[in-house]
Amino acid sequence: MTTMGEDGMAQDRQRVVLDTDGGVDDLAALWFLATHSEVDLLAVVATAGARPASLTARNAILLLDLVERPDVPVVLGGSGPIGPVPGIAPVEMHGAEGLGSLRPWEPSRGPVRATAEELLTDLTAREPATLITTGPLSTAAALIDTAVRLNAPVVMGGVIRRAGNALPRAEANIARDPSAAAQVVGHPWPSPGRLVPLDVTMTTTLGPAELAALEVAGTAGATLRRMLDHYRSYAPDPGNFPCHDLFTAMLAVEPSLAAYEPLPLRVDTGESAAWGMTVADLRPARTNVSAEQWPTWQIATHPDTHRFRAALRQAAIPNDR
Repeated sequence: MTTMGEDGMAQDRQRVVLDTDGGVDDLAALWFLATHSEVDLLAVVATAGARPASLTARNAILLLDLVERPDVPVVLGGSGPIGPVPGIAPVEMHGAEGLGSLRPWEPSRGPVRATAEELLTDLTAREPATLITTGPLSTAAALIDTAVRLNAPVVMGGVIRRAGNALPRAEANIARDPSAAAQVVGHPWPSPGRLVPLDVTMTTTLGPAELAALEVAGTAGATLRRMLDHYRSYAPDPGNFPCHDLFTAMLAVEPSLAAYEPLPLRVDTGESAAWGMTVADLRPARTNVSAEQWPTWQIATHPDTHRFRAALRQAAIPNDR
């Protein structure tokens, strides 16, 4: 699909699919993608993770209702992990219903009846799309070696040089389905996938100016701001809080918001102390490394927090998409 740029020239819109697990920052990512004039949001996949798949689908539809996007289908993805998982504590920051402190209201519709594979096979039949994952990789793994045509994914997950959040060395999205993550990381994508780890998302924070911009960004923005008020109360500094999935969505659309380090990558599925860890080969001389067993991924580094915040404030300005 194309749009007209400011110079009157036709511009291709970025074809994306959002695979989400129903957290508040997932909804912030969805809000950004659904309202961006240069993004062609083909579908939302609701995968079980922070919340069950059915609740994730409902919340995605509620957000799409607020931004008046009835054209974007929501489909149920994986209802649970494809392999063994470590025990991790429940997440409270998203609220009982995945809407922060808000209670759900009535959605305009339900998820489509097709499977994720059926829907995405149809939507990508003529042209591939980029899969942005902001939850466990259960559905993404299931789509490998199907007729769905996907570019290399953009994955919010993992840790490279810092501690995890779900476990000492594991980030929550990876820890909720390490086997699926290992399959996605190990798949021979057309080009290297992009990993957006906690190393960068923990430092790309939002502050009072961004919350104020959302407050006056119509019903959708004001509602999202109320959700974020609950979400940020769990941050070490509620006045400057990370919004992991929002940054990942922005990075998928504008890759220059960060730098990248190509690193061989694997996921630990060994059910040991490192279970769920994204293991990058950080050695200067990487000997005895098989490209097949250790595929190279582009790891996001050095995020531009100033531009991230500016992009949020710009996105809050109403536009005729």
